[in-house]
Amino acid sequence: MENLRLKNSNEGLKWAISAYLFLASLGFGVAILMSYLHYGLDHQKTLVHYLGNESKGGMEMAKLYAQLLQTAHVHSFTMPLVFLSVWLALAFTPISPAFKRLLIAGGALSVLIYNAAPFLVRFHSPDWVFLFTVGGGGLFLFFFLPAALVLYETWWGLKDRAKNRP
Repeated sequence: MENLRLKNSNEGLKWAISAYLFLASLGFGVAILMSYLHYGLDHQKTLVHYLGNESKGGMEMAKLYAQLLQTAHVHSFTMPLVFLSVWLALAFTPISPAFKRLLIAGGALSVLIYNAAPFLVRFHSPDWVFLFTVGGGGLFLFFFLPAALVLYETWWGLKDRAKNRP
């Protein structure tokens, strides 16, 4: 498996990988738009979204445990699948095993942080709101960096630096 490379794969696989990564990237774009719609990518608005607010003329209710659980359920299944596909493709790139481990661990930790953030904010302390930024930023970094490496390897080929290592 060590000598299998995406750059040597057939054109059909290259197009399938490219289309998948494009569509998954669109999914991340929609997630940004949805977050912007719900809480404007602002910590204070995020707190209002999860904790509610009765002082602004209207009454915004705090998110119920069942609502948070429903979202966490979907994210706990879909996010690992999206990341798994990129992680599997990394196996066919010539980057170092240590860098692959870093990308995988960073992605996994980001998913955990982002899924835990609503529960920590709602049921523990509003001070945990920064985890939305940490987890969300990690999701984007640890998806788009490996995706870019995979796409580059698929179409042009990365320099094989892993072979030159002891």
